Amino acid sequence: MRYYEVPRPEIDFFREEYEFLSNFYPTKVSFDGIAYYNSEAAYQAQKCLRQADKERFAFLSADEAKRLGQKVEVRPDWDDVKFSVMEQVVREKFTQNPTLAQDLLDTGDRILKEGNYWGDLYWGVDLNTGEGENNLGKILMSLRDHFRENGIPEVPSCCYSLKGPFAGMWIDDRDITLSECECIVNAASEDLLGGSGVDGAIHRAAGPELREECAALGRCRVGEAKLTKGYRLKAGYIIHTVGPRYPTEHCRENLAKCYTASLDLARKHGIRSIAFPSISTGKFSYPKKEACEVAVRSVHDWLTENGDYDMKVVFSCVDPKIYDLIYAALCGI
Repeated sequence: MRYYEVPRPEIDFFREEYEFLSNFYPTKVSFDGIAYYNSEAAYQAQKCLRQADKERFAFLSADEAKRLGQKVEVRPDWDDVKFSVMEQVVREKFTQNPTLAQDLLDTGDRILKEGNYWGDLYWGVDLNTGEGENNLGKILMSLRDHFRENGIPEVPSCCYSLKGPFAGMWIDDRDITLSECECIVNAASEDLLGGSGVDGAIHRAAGPELREECAALGRCRVGEAKLTKGYRLKAGYIIHTVGPRYPTEHCRENLAKCYTASLDLARKHGIRSIAFPSISTGKFSYPKKEACEVAVRSVHDWLTENGDYDMKVVFSCVDPKIYDLIYAALCGI
C-alpha cells in the first residue's frame, strides 16, 4: 500500500502523493524578475549578497541550488529575513501554479509537517524524535487558509514560454497539467492508478474520477497506450503510456513505442494537439539525454509518416535539464 493511501491526521512526509509540498518539487517560479525551475532555487538565490550570484540559480535543479547556496557570499541580514523570504517564495510557487494551489487546498485541515531524517529542525521536524519548529509547514498551512478564504488567482499565460515549431514540434516549460492541448500524455505505472511525479500530478489535477476510469481499464503493458477523459484538466483527454524501467531489455525500442502508440491512439480519436512529458526519466531512471533523443526522433518519424494528418506535438518540460536536452534534440532535427 502506498504512503498516501493510509489515512493519517497529518502529512509529515513530503514525498509520493505529497511531493508537491516540497521546495524540491520541479515547477517554475518567477521571483524578483528571475525565473527559477523550483522554489528551492528561488529561495537559495535570495540569500546572495551579489545580484550576479543570484542569477546563477536560474537554471539549477533543487539539489544543485542547495549545494550552491552553501558556497555563495550571504547577505548579512539573512537570519532576520529568511522566514519572510520563504513565505514569499512559497506563496509565489502556489500562486503561479494553480494546479498545485488546488492540491494544497485538497489537503483539507490536515497538519502539514516537513518530516526529515537529516536534522532540519527549523523548517521541518525530525521524524525520529518529532522535534522541530516546522516553519515550512506553518507557511503552507497559512497559505492554504488564504486560498480557502480568497480563492486561487488566475495565472497569465505570459508566465510560460512556448518555442517552435521545430519540424512540427514545440517545446514548453509549463506544468503539463496546465497544457492547453486537446490531450496530455501521462507517464503512468502499469496499474494506471496514479503514483508520484507526473503520474501523481495528473491524477491530482484530473480528480478522483480519473482513478475510477483507470481502474476499469485494467493494466497497461510497457510501450502500450490507453485513453481516458481529462475530467478537471483543461485537456479533454489523457493518454496513459507505460515507459520502460532502465536498464531492461529493449529499453530504447519500448520507449519509442510509448510515443508512437500514444500518437497512433490520438489520431484514432481525432485529436489534433498533444503534450508529452519526458517518459521514463523520473523514477524509471532512463538516462535523460538518450530519452530525450528517442522522444524527439520517435515523434519526428511519426509526423513524417503521417504527413496527411495535422498534429501539433508539444514537449512539456518544467525540468530545466530536460528542457535543454529536448531543445538540443529539436535543433538537431
